[in-house]
Amino acid sequence: MSGVKKRVNHLAVFKQRTKHDDNAELSEIIILSARKTGNLNLSSRGLYTVPNRVWCINELTEEEVRNLHFELDYTHENERWWEQEPLKTLDLSCNNLTAIDPRIECLTDLNALYLQSNMLHTLPAEIGNLKKLKILNLSNNKLEKLPYEFYRLAELHELNLKSNNINQLDPAIGDFIMLTHLDLSYNNLIELPIGMGYLVRLITLDLSHNMLTEVPPDLTNMRALQKLDASYNQLEILPPLGELRKIEKVMLQTNKLASFPDMSGCTILKVLHLANNNITEIDMSCLEGVGQLKTLTLGNNQIESIPEEIIKLVYLEIFDLSHNKITLIPSYIGILPNLKQFVIDGNDVQNVRADIIRCGTPRILKHIRQGIESTNLDAKEHVVLDVSTNVYPDRYAMQSTKLLSLAGQNLIELPKEVLENACKADVSTVDLSRNKLSTLPDELCIIANVANLKLISNQLTCIPDWIGEKYKYLQALDLSKNLLQTLPSSFGLLKYLKELNISFNRFEEVPVSVYDVDSLEILIANNNLITNIDATSLQKLQKLAILNLANNNIGHVPPELGNLKNLRNLLLSGNSFKQPRQAILAKSTEEILAYLRNRIPH
Repeated sequence: MSGVKKRVNHLAVFKQRTKHDDNAELSEIIILSARKTGNLNLSSRGLYTVPNRVWCINELTEEEVRNLHFELDYTHENERWWEQEPLKTLDLSCNNLTAIDPRIECLTDLNALYLQSNMLHTLPAEIGNLKKLKILNLSNNKLEKLPYEFYRLAELHELNLKSNNINQLDPAIGDFIMLTHLDLSYNNLIELPIGMGYLVRLITLDLSHNMLTEVPPDLTNMRALQKLDASYNQLEILPPLGELRKIEKVMLQTNKLASFPDMSGCTILKVLHLANNNITEIDMSCLEGVGQLKTLTLGNNQIESIPEEIIKLVYLEIFDLSHNKITLIPSYIGILPNLKQFVIDGNDVQNVRADIIRCGTPRILKHIRQGIESTNLDAKEHVVLDVSTNVYPDRYAMQSTKLLSLAGQNLIELPKEVLENACKADVSTVDLSRNKLSTLPDELCIIANVANLKLISNQLTCIPDWIGEKYKYLQALDLSKNLLQTLPSSFGLLKYLKELNISFNRFEEVPVSVYDVDSLEILIANNNLITNIDATSLQKLQKLAILNLANNNIGHVPPELGNLKNLRNLLLSGNSFKQPRQAILAKSTEEILAYLRNRIPH
């Protein structure tokens, strides 16, 4: 008998919740309050289902209609609830919901919907009919995929999908063009659709704790992005991120990056996390123009040395190089004026005693600075010393290789004697990449037979007129990663030029003089500010085989572009146009051109 009693008591205490219990959570008082304010909060109510009245909360019941005339005569104006706000905010978070009723589409005025911390496995297709929805929080659920209709929520500003089981996104996510905050962290994503490049208003993007091996190249089209978190993935390579001009914080720790990511051009970047990767070198050319950096973490990598150019990071406050392969702390670390935290433990440092390292940053810096003072070497003298150690190629080496390479020497001007020797050696290739040239000196034109000129990663703002007259045999010119906005009219004189790379500059259009180079076969102009495609002028370039206009601000693709029948490779991704859609762009160049030709009005 006692056993029976215990069983009855147990059932009484753990009574299963019913639909009636869920409906009872929505009292008349709560309904009246929701109608008055436009807000309904049913968070943390233990709900397994949503109360039925929620879906028709804006509608009057038959009893309310019968009482309406009487109440209209005797109710104070402030209490006339039937004239109040339609439901705009619905909070159903922190419950036990496993599904959302398709009747959610009845809440047509909904601006904000909070469904986080439930047990949702699916979403109804009808959720796509909430055309006014701006904020949607679906974090901490069990969603594996999103219905295609979900991507119709074109007014979304904030979307939180954190901590679900999502493994794939449709390219239609690019239709969320109003989105400013997107959280996809803690899911099962192995790739991202190219269409994400259309999210040009994004301010924060969280991709952390997924299984991504790469990010789409049109990520750099997110020009408003301020914070990017792609930590805890499987990333092996990244596209250059220099076009993210508003980025302030980048988190890439715990990935599989083997090389330092190219951040050159991110002028207001303040925080860069790269710990727990496979990076072997601090490539300072990847930090060109990154003058505001305050935090740089590189712990648990394979770095062997600290480059002298690190002294350019004058605002650096936190510099973490713990657990690498560094054996020497160079004296120029003591020159960094704002360094507050220098983490170097876990390395086999030979020139600073272990007990000094254990004492922390102030003691390490004091020791290093004492060494600088003892050799009477201040910061200014040190920089001069760096310049004096440049190694220039001799005439005989240039004569055998036909190459003049001054790449990566941080040169502001070119040594005249080296140019004269290059002229005598009759070099055909000149590489001046990764320097600090703001213009090309006239002395350079004495090298008359240049066929290949590389000027990558300088600070060029203009190209002199003499280039078309003096370099008439030029076949390949690489001007990428500079500050160029125009090219001289003399470009039309380059009758042998086959390849031109003007990517990662500031061009707002393809320079007019380029259309006069009728020998051109390759035109690479991605990652600029180009707004339109001049299809008529491009047709003058009858030999053009490769055209790269990706990651620009192009708003329209003219159908006439389809008439460029010699094109073998056309790249347009990462622009703001809606036609052709990503599904078309994923096809071959021949199919894209055919698609465009079919759209030419007859």
